[in-house]
Amino acid sequence: MIFDKIISFISKPECQVCKKPGASICDDCWHSTVPLRRPACFWCNSLTQDGKTCSTCARKTHLKGSTIPFRLDGLVKEQIHGLKYGGDREAARFLANEIQHFLPTKKFDYISYVPATGKSQRKRGYNQAKLLAKQLSRDLHIPLRSTLLRLTHTDQIGQSRAGRLASVKGNFISRGALEGKVMLLVDDVVTTGATLNECAYTLKLAGAKSVWGVAVAKK
Repeated sequence: MIFDKIISFISKPECQVCKKPGASICDDCWHSTVPLRRPACFWCNSLTQDGKTCSTCARKTHLKGSTIPFRLDGLVKEQIHGLKYGGDREAARFLANEIQHFLPTKKFDYISYVPATGKSQRKRGYNQAKLLAKQLSRDLHIPLRSTLLRLTHTDQIGQSRAGRLASVKGNFISRGALEGKVMLLVDDVVTTGATLNECAYTLKLAGAKSVWGVAVAKK
């Protein structure tokens, strides 16, 4: 038993900044080196209370608001990269723990997530947004529900917002009715908001009362 404890201690990851064992990034280093984004409208980036969608954008988009606490830079980018391309499940637990502290104090009926493309799912063997959603579901005691299906693969790299909007339009369908439900929709990174917006539109077509987006970072 003593031997097992020694092996367990030795095998623990260490903080990549201060080298303290226990996690790939310790809480002290994360909070002292990673700046927070100010709450803002997901569509136009104007500052808003708690990340609500501004009144102008609310007339043409479908998210009630969004929680995106970090920028895609530095340690955040490294953790996202490990989650997205390295299969780092510990990064999913760590990042879910960090972002949940910034969520609005409102009741959500379900947590859902942006579905991966079939190509990405086959290549990685998992969906990083789903890993985050699973962890949030466990931590917040909110049921996880797979509500969306992606119809086709669309490569959005390098596209403008108009291009991204066009590429995702009609690309999602709902997997069931959501009459009157308040949804928390999870993704890992937001660029223009086009994908989250289209997913929210699809959920509302299925009857959702409102959709709040959450992601780790925005480019």
